[in-house]
Amino acid sequence: MTFLPKNTRDWSFSFQLKIFRKDLFIILLGLLAYSNSLWAQTEIYVKMPVGGAKPMEFAVAEFQPKEGTFSPQEKEMAEKIASVIRDDLTFSLMFYLTENDSLVLSVLGHNWRNWDGWYKLGVQAVLVGDLNIREDQINVEAELFDVERKNRILGHFYKSSVSNYRALAHTISDDIVLKLTGEPGIFNTKIAFVSNNREGKEIYLCDYDGFNLKKVTNDRSIDLTPRFSPDGKKISYTSYKSGNPDLWITNWRDGENKKVSSELGLNSAACWSPDGKHLALTLSKDGNAEIYLIDPQGRIEKRLTYIWSIDSSPCWSPMGKEIAFTSDRAGAPQIYIMDVEGSNVRRLTYQTGYNDSPAWSPRGDKIAFVTRSASGFDICTIDVTGENFTVLTSEGSNENPQWSPDGYHLVFSSNRSGKCQIYTMDWNGFNVRLISKGGESYSPCWSPRF
Repeated sequence: MTFLPKNTRDWSFSFQLKIFRKDLFIILLGLLAYSNSLWAQTEIYVKMPVGGAKPMEFAVAEFQPKEGTFSPQEKEMAEKIASVIRDDLTFSLMFYLTENDSLVLSVLGHNWRNWDGWYKLGVQAVLVGDLNIREDQINVEAELFDVERKNRILGHFYKSSVSNYRALAHTISDDIVLKLTGEPGIFNTKIAFVSNNREGKEIYLCDYDGFNLKKVTNDRSIDLTPRFSPDGKKISYTSYKSGNPDLWITNWRDGENKKVSSELGLNSAACWSPDGKHLALTLSKDGNAEIYLIDPQGRIEKRLTYIWSIDSSPCWSPMGKEIAFTSDRAGAPQIYIMDVEGSNVRRLTYQTGYNDSPAWSPRGDKIAFVTRSASGFDICTIDVTGENFTVLTSEGSNENPQWSPDGYHLVFSSNRSGKCQIYTMDWNGFNVRLISKGGESYSPCWSPRF
């Protein structure tokens, strides 16, 4: 699908254009279904949203009481849930959210199911819903309507505890994205990262938007490079808590922790294969840093690189047939790609003298990486063909790029505020958002969809 980022839009289009876009959006949905069929057939899946259609005009109506009037708690919760949904859909790049301002209210007459009024405002789809709270449980009935056809296209009942209202809102947003685009949303995903505290460097977890911070490890040591398993249930990371940089796997939900690779020297920068059956990582047990495959129990399956250089930072292609990695075999770190068997090695980057930390887009067409710059490091992307080298950042020193599971966003670390923090941005470098708070944080990783 092709959607323009918000800050590149031209909103001076006419009402007739808005009607045209309704038909265009239906066409785009058909194209997406076709592109999804291609996804299973080739390493190049769907191109990034670099132009074409405008985002869909969308509105989230004010939630109404299920019966009677809202209590103060219900009114506050209704406003919070609607706000989270608006933020989610704006983040997705697929929607332009109409605010419920005085103009909207004057047209609708405070009737949130006034489809003719919404149509006059140029809105294409509206979410309406009602809410109540009973014994610390939120109950929401949400309905999604096609404004032009006055047709309900989604209706569902949601419930959660009051304390878990953000997850409820994210689930509604996920369902909206799935229904309108055919592609699952990412709003219930997590971001893992490393953060300093007084006792060491530990792994932390938060929602994709930075809320609900959770401490995952309590090793009182140096923990590095967290990476989610494909099902999202486990996180691999390197820790010095036993004295050697060993590879550990933790179940972040129940805290179960297991050492899986403790070869002498480095056991670092592990990355899970898409099927979860293998991890590619760097081992230095043979005297220099080489890339190996191991299984999740730590058994070595295959050595992939055989050259007297530093080979590190492996990452898998989405289909699991290739691995990108960093090597200084040409004299300075550059990005290379090899087949999963270690054959057919080819160099990808030539643009600058130092490139590191590759991350392969879930859509298969681009690799993000770090390049050295005057200010330290910047985040870049390049097509897997070696074309379209693009620098995305220009402020501070920026490192550790990782993709969102939909391929429309990147998470990374940056010291642009004076200390290293975790940020997200759109695939093209726009809409940078700070999501971490507190001490120094770095080495983020975006979870798969749950």
